[in-house]
Amino acid sequence: MLNLISRNTPKIKDNFIIKDIEAVDGFDTYEIYAEDNKIVLAGSSPCAKAMAYYRYLGDFCSVVITSGDYDISTLGTSPLPEEKITHTVRQKIRARMSYEMFSLQGNFWGFDRWQKEIDFMVMNGINTALQPVGFDGVMYKMLSEIGLDDNVSLEYSSGPAFLMRQLTGNIASTNAVMSKTYLERKVVLGRMITERMKEVGIEPVLPAALPSVPFSLRRKAIKMEIFKAPMWYNFPPIFFIKPENYYYVYFNNKFLEVQKRLIGETGSYFFEPLYDVNPKGFTSHLEQTGAALKALLKLFCENAVCYTHVGSISESFFKKTSADGFIIIDDKNTPETIEFLKDKTHLVAITGNRYGRTGIYGNVDKISANPYIQRKAQTDTVLGTAVNLDTFDENPMYCGTVLHALTQNDSFNADEFIRSFCKKRYKTDAYSDKLIELKNLCNQDECAGSIICARPCTNVKHTAPYDSVERVIDFKKLYELANSILKTDERKIDTMRADLQSIVRQFLSELAYPVYKAATSFFYDGNVGNFEQASNLFLEICEDMDRLLKTRKETCFCIKYSDAQELGDTNEEKEAIQINYLMLHTIWGPFDHSVLYDTVWNEWAGLIKDYYEGRWHMYFRSLAAYFSTPKKLKDNSKKQPLDRNEYKGSYQAKRLAFFEDDFLEGYLPKKDGVEEEDTIEVCKEILEKYAEVYKQF
Repeated sequence: MLNLISRNTPKIKDNFIIKDIEAVDGFDTYEIYAEDNKIVLAGSSPCAKAMAYYRYLGDFCSVVITSGDYDISTLGTSPLPEEKITHTVRQKIRARMSYEMFSLQGNFWGFDRWQKEIDFMVMNGINTALQPVGFDGVMYKMLSEIGLDDNVSLEYSSGPAFLMRQLTGNIASTNAVMSKTYLERKVVLGRMITERMKEVGIEPVLPAALPSVPFSLRRKAIKMEIFKAPMWYNFPPIFFIKPENYYYVYFNNKFLEVQKRLIGETGSYFFEPLYDVNPKGFTSHLEQTGAALKALLKLFCENAVCYTHVGSISESFFKKTSADGFIIIDDKNTPETIEFLKDKTHLVAITGNRYGRTGIYGNVDKISANPYIQRKAQTDTVLGTAVNLDTFDENPMYCGTVLHALTQNDSFNADEFIRSFCKKRYKTDAYSDKLIELKNLCNQDECAGSIICARPCTNVKHTAPYDSVERVIDFKKLYELANSILKTDERKIDTMRADLQSIVRQFLSELAYPVYKAATSFFYDGNVGNFEQASNLFLEICEDMDRLLKTRKETCFCIKYSDAQELGDTNEEKEAIQINYLMLHTIWGPFDHSVLYDTVWNEWAGLIKDYYEGRWHMYFRSLAAYFSTPKKLKDNSKKQPLDRNEYKGSYQAKRLAFFEDDFLEGYLPKKDGVEEEDTIEVCKEILEKYAEVYKQF
């Protein structure tokens, strides 16, 4: 605990005394009080002590942390508490279980960044967390030890952007980093993460089994029965060992032994039988998997528990085995899943920030009602909450509310929480009413699609699968909110500057949609002049947004891209990691026939100018050839996978694919201009520029 304090607040590290106390009814309990002119942090577990530390920082030093990318090392004062604070957290498990977080961020971090993330998690009360880092290295080592060729073992693991989808049994052998030393470093990193988690009081949740195997493994085990899974969104098919086959337990027990040796020991595992896959036709497979997985874990670790998402299983999963030993994560929250889980231990999930898409959104009122408390009123089999936010980088107010709900034993007043949050974040409560207004303005559960990041056509319905580009936020109110903040002195506070940038970016993003609709309408009307005016305005919005986002390095794609490549030592490793990062944020799926293109979209500087705006500029220019005969334009494909155009389903789509391929092959990070302009001044200029324009839409 003292190490955690020293890492985060070194200037006041000697002002604390750490003590042990008993848990209350088996639940984490902490106390904060003054003794001998020092602050006592007493807790029933390492996690409870970390919560006490963060509670102290919040209540007495106005510290609020909503992301693992934080720095509070300059804190130099530590007031003494006048009264004892005691709190018991009656959620047994507070877990962080987002797979996508690793594809987006975690698999591109080194230990320095992971160290901050682990401290961030435990201070906010998270005591259980997914830990798949090093899985690719473990799998390589295990396949090598049973005699597979080195190249086969290296190639079978997917690169960092795709590895989690290999772990969930969707893909394999996608953009692998073909380097033994890279995988060895990943194993070392994975062990360091596991050990640090245990040190601070977080239970690491490791992979329970190999989700798939190389087909060539049959040469080592002729009697091993495997079957080919259907292609997942045009990725090559993968192969499963049939769960009822002897080799299922044999090979997976070998995997668990290697993982324990290389990464460390745990009693918690995760496995997804059918993640993001239609279960139709898999009834027998689910029955056999449930029984085989339970037998495997019981053989390896008598008291092991296994986490899985409710969407990956069905009643048939437990047909040949009992549900004890499994903890199911309910990220559906439907009457059907609640009924299914009423007699099974489970966690209620809080989802959001899907794929880290840029946007101010999140239903704060819904979270303040406390999903765990609501579920507890329905069934006693709920053990706590699983935080499934794919990133904590978006909308700090929403992220702060989610983290607060983890340690609360009841619902809480959203507006009161926001007033407290505002005072900590901005060192003043002058903005409370404005933040509450923003909360009410942006309270949708999911992020609406960005028209700027959408693949251009004349009938854009989605940016990514399942979202919608139809606007739900009133950009006129966003304008008024941003303009009112600009007139105050507190705009100089760094956190306010960051939030103002986000509000103005959201204003531009919302404004771009009616401009796109107008340009499309003018095209079909044959109104050349108005079309040019509207399309040029759309491109200007892109330019202005890119300029605004370049004022802070955390909103610049080139900085994130450059940081990611540092995981590689050799040029070959760096190039492999670079293509992983680029594909993740662009076409995502296989070259030439992606279905999931733009799944991860972000309004970031550089990505807007060099990629999204480039696509729209090329597209608007191409429409000029059809002005006299607009009905001949065929830019929407006949087939609509996931209710979107086929990747190369039309002539226009093929032209866009050429542009995207060129971007992937030739991208060079351009750091010129990053943080050269002042955020506040750029916000002011943008609002002045659009003062009359936005009223026209």
